[in-house]
Amino acid sequence: MSQLAWYVHRLRAMSPGEVAHRLADRWKGLNDAGFIRRCATLDIGNADDRVPRLPDKAAAPAVLRIQLAEDAKRLLAGHWQLFGWREAEVGAPPCWHRDPFCGVVIAHDTPSRLINHRRLPDGADARSIWEINRWTEMTRLAMHGWLNDDANAIRTSQLWIEDWCERNPPGTGINWTSPLEAALRLINFVWFDALVGAWSAGQVAKGHSMRDHQAALRRRVVAVHAGWIWRHRSRGSSANNHLLGELAALVLAVSRWPALARLTCTAEAAWEMLGREVLRQFAPDGGSREQALHYHAFAFELAWQAVRAVGCRAGEVHDRLALAARFMLALGQGREAWDFGDSDDAAVLPLALVRANGMEEMRAWLLGDAGVMNWWLGPPPMPASRIFTTGLSVPEWQAFPSSGLAVLRSHGWVARLDASPLGFGPLAAHGHADALHVSVWDGDLALLIDPGTGGYHGHPELRAELAAWNAHNGPRPHPAGFRTPRRLGPFLQVAHHAAPRLTVDGSAASAGLEHEGHVFKRQVRRMEEVLEIHDSEAKQRPFAVRWILAPGTEVREVPGVQGTTLRLRRAGRSWLITLQAPGETVIALEECRASPVYGRLETAPVISVENIRSGLVTRLSRA
Repeated sequence: MSQLAWYVHRLRAMSPGEVAHRLADRWKGLNDAGFIRRCATLDIGNADDRVPRLPDKAAAPAVLRIQLAEDAKRLLAGHWQLFGWREAEVGAPPCWHRDPFCGVVIAHDTPSRLINHRRLPDGADARSIWEINRWTEMTRLAMHGWLNDDANAIRTSQLWIEDWCERNPPGTGINWTSPLEAALRLINFVWFDALVGAWSAGQVAKGHSMRDHQAALRRRVVAVHAGWIWRHRSRGSSANNHLLGELAALVLAVSRWPALARLTCTAEAAWEMLGREVLRQFAPDGGSREQALHYHAFAFELAWQAVRAVGCRAGEVHDRLALAARFMLALGQGREAWDFGDSDDAAVLPLALVRANGMEEMRAWLLGDAGVMNWWLGPPPMPASRIFTTGLSVPEWQAFPSSGLAVLRSHGWVARLDASPLGFGPLAAHGHADALHVSVWDGDLALLIDPGTGGYHGHPELRAELAAWNAHNGPRPHPAGFRTPRRLGPFLQVAHHAAPRLTVDGSAASAGLEHEGHVFKRQVRRMEEVLEIHDSEAKQRPFAVRWILAPGTEVREVPGVQGTTLRLRRAGRSWLITLQAPGETVIALEECRASPVYGRLETAPVISVENIRSGLVTRLSRA
């Protein structure tokens, strides 16, 4: 699609008020230089050291001190691990404008308003560039410096932020194109400043010098970041998790430096706005309306930082976040997560012991585990730990009707049935065409998977492929498939399907979808040790189902059994999958691409079932 056509469709997704705001924002952009000068003159005053609340240093887990020391050694040498898994040589200090994977360097001296981060040259990916510009690694070094008394690590991290400021003047370059990116830097700097201050307070010889350097950094960083976020905060159809992040950053920063209110708003006003967004973006059952489990966790983490800053312990916003925690515990599943919707493996702060295990560590914290996350953050939302410890062991299905999802946990099986809307708002930016999809695990081993995300702007074909109907296992018309929704860009979808219907009754859950003249129904139920999935089309029109299996699964046909039975093997375990469909159904083994984490591709086996007319029954059992 041409850039002009994209803009036309993007305008159609906006209200008249949003169009007017964006025009005004463009006009403001022409006057950013004066605003930046004003930010530079603001005296942010003294910090309130209660924000963020650092834990008791003496009680730090020994395993954390060891891990931080190992991480610091690697980071100081320029060896970073991006997205929690991908090794990259970024330099020391890093090259802030370079995509570390394709090597393309984006011009550093172009005004941000003139950079189209959606279409960077030569396949560069804005998300990959931003990953090294969120300052989480500098915060990690400061954590190490504070806990392990390493002055060199702290001073090096200060020098790297100074270098960043030199090479990224406010309003210039790709790292100022998104107010959310500025917000993530500011959140990290709030923690960074507190960690450096805590370390300096206990030093005699080096503390004074380090405090002077930090004061200079505060003058360069804090006001302009806070002002930029407030001036360019997300509005209208773009006000999704980005706005949550921007408001969370303002809550933290203005709570720590109240004088910032002269440039932005008060911390109380930012908190009030954030509270409204929490109630708008998280459904009454706790699910994120983005319909993407990783973004659910990301938005929760952002909001919880603000909760800690203002000391909120009760009320509607706190309770909604407790339900969000409960939802996250119910819908997530182990290390072979294969989450639904978009995932870019983002982390707000480097609080996990090991970033690659961040989601599992967050789940453990929510369940009351006294580990590293608990040491950093304190107790989780209390209703989550009280209600959902038992919720994980309830028999059969647990439904989340507002979000359109249900999960089964019984006899070792876990099944997640999707009957959700496409996504949040007119863009459905992070939703996938996954209505009626079912994911299945046997314990912690994934069997039927959601294919993941793969990439964003730098990989548009892959992004469209993994978010499409054909990449999920919900029934779809054969042979043409569904025509809609249509993806017109990485974060723009039009012609959304209607919300499916979800019903749960004892051992069975059903989802129904009416779309483009078809009426599909999927029922998932447990019968003793067997999972049974029934698919049908009310008008008996031909349809197809593609069962995408976890990468590494071996598939072999079992002869002499009624119906088509296949043996699945992986990780020393075996299962049988039996397919029963009357008529001239065509069953074939294929392969497709799947992405367990952002940027990593693997090959997954597929059992394709086509030309189904009188329904399909799929049974999964342990061999």
